[in-house]
Amino acid sequence: MEFRISRIAPRAKVLVTGLPDMGNVAGISMEVLVRSCNLEEFASALGDWPPFVTHTGSMIRFERGWYRFYGSDAHDFVALTGSYQPPESNALYELCNAVLDLAQSIGVETVISLGAAHFGEGFIENPRVFFAATSERMAEKARLHGALPLPDEGYITGYNGLIHGLAMERGMEGLCLLGEIGNPRVRQPAAAKAVLQVLSSMLNVSIDYTDLDREIEQMRAMRALRRWRRDQPPGVM
Repeated sequence: MEFRISRIAPRAKVLVTGLPDMGNVAGISMEVLVRSCNLEEFASALGDWPPFVTHTGSMIRFERGWYRFYGSDAHDFVALTGSYQPPESNALYELCNAVLDLAQSIGVETVISLGAAHFGEGFIENPRVFFAATSERMAEKARLHGALPLPDEGYITGYNGLIHGLAMERGMEGLCLLGEIGNPRVRQPAAAKAVLQVLSSMLNVSIDYTDLDREIEQMRAMRALRRWRRDQPPGVM
């Protein structure tokens, strides 16, 4: 895989990255970050997915998976996101190495990935943000900005974890920020907002939460309506 440069890439010390994951926490967070910071695309690549086409009636449709770098001369970080995570190990390694190759070429020394931490299945009103770091310096920085260390031992799977293993091999520092979620099969805007609050504090940038707050309130209203309907005696509705 090779990224195609579409304009002069900005110099940056930090890469913020995330691909769609549980509850799409990373996908939501990256979309809001790019929009709020007015980041512009400067490089892109296409993936080898999906291995099928879709059709609507008799019309065939096809969209290749994509990955895009965004940046701005106004910020000392760049962002990388995309439309999917490769399920195959070799494709995942290829993607991570291609991302790190370009990131290092523009001066990146630190990688911050965004994702989700799955705890139970219930609704979480005020999601916490957990972290895992590749150095004590990054761990202390995460603590200072309100994140909690991941408990126990375990795995950080997929792109949002592997990127740090390969970055460590290159001598780069890394931090993984994970928003707490319940049901991983539904969108988790509250967890995405919690992650962005920690990230924006670390990067000293302003984030527009208007759309996220609207979605969070809509989901709360829908849950309240379902509870009300569930509590009604038979025959009332």
